Amino acid sequence: MTYVVSKYGDRELQPVAEKAGHWLAEFFALKDVKKVVIDINPDLVDCWGECGERDETEDATYEISVHPKQSLRDFIATIVHEFVHIKQWESGEWDGDGEAEANHLQYTITDRMWKEGVF
Repeated sequence: MTYVVSKYGDRELQPVAEKAGHWLAEFFALKDVKKVVIDINPDLVDCWGECGERDETEDATYEISVHPKQSLRDFIATIVHEFVHIKQWESGEWDGDGEAEANHLQYTITDRMWKEGVF
């Protein structure tokens, strides 16, 4: 599995996003996902992050956009939140729009990453 951070993003946050992405891919066992592009995008409006469903024409690629103007913990939690959606789409399992699960897990998993020394 390959994770890439958009070249348009904040250079200080790119390695953070990549490290989080690699860890989350293993944590969620996303073995059928070929690529997740994490775009650090200060132009997002009305949200801290968003994720599009898998693009089958792009070799099983997902794209996440994350706003950089957050605390480090919130920035990582936003990436976690969007990875929860990827896990939901890959497994085909979620309730409602999937937001309750993503909201519930985002800080729990972020804090676990800290406890395990990822950051």
